[in-house]
Amino acid sequence: MRWLLWLTVTLSACSGSVIEYQAVEMNDSILGDVLSESIITPYRDSLELTMNTILVQSEVPLTRAIPESTLGNLISDLLLERAQIEMPDSLLPDLCLINIGGLRVDLPDGGISIGKVFELMPFENELDILELSPEKMLEMLDYLREKGGQPFSGMTLTIKPSTYDCEINGKPLDENRTYYIVTSDYLADGGDKMYFFKEPLSRIQTGIKIRDAILDHFRIVGLANKSLKSEMDRRLIIE
Repeated sequence: MRWLLWLTVTLSACSGSVIEYQAVEMNDSILGDVLSESIITPYRDSLELTMNTILVQSEVPLTRAIPESTLGNLISDLLLERAQIEMPDSLLPDLCLINIGGLRVDLPDGGISIGKVFELMPFENELDILELSPEKMLEMLDYLREKGGQPFSGMTLTIKPSTYDCEINGKPLDENRTYYIVTSDYLADGGDKMYFFKEPLSRIQTGIKIRDAILDHFRIVGLANKSLKSEMDRRLIIE
């Protein structure tokens, strides 16, 4: 196979110089080398530079686990905070619920890079806000009992053998009102068997990628010369 690759010899149009081109015959044996070196490599180098950029420091390793974990608490907290900032008071989210399987890696202590965040959240999932009925809220608590926990924020929950002690924003769960829940669009569609999210009273698609929300939070903390911190605060207890 024969190719013609147009190479720019002189590019100084802004200064009025003549632009000259030379047609070089290419064949399969050298085409791959030329393309990879002259086109692909600069993009790869730029991408590697970006991915290696350190956003923030972490004082301790942040790990995944259930019923509760430092990484799960951190991510659910920052997602709830981001959604509360973005939404008007009339649609202010009450809590956030995500799944531990959506967090793909632990985060080490030390510098956290952009690339590490992509490893943590490789998906293109976005934040949705769902309005759940009292019945759906109870189904959510039953799900957390069955699964032995999942990362959440804005709520404290004690799972007892035959009942629950649940507080949302410091107040006991009101079985006569609806609640707004922040989650991923994947889970909102019933992913990970979160069927209680399907057919909500209302659904708001924020268009905010979860990865971007994490990147933004880490960048803000880093620019403030602070470190990531997260602790086990017993927001979920299983008796």
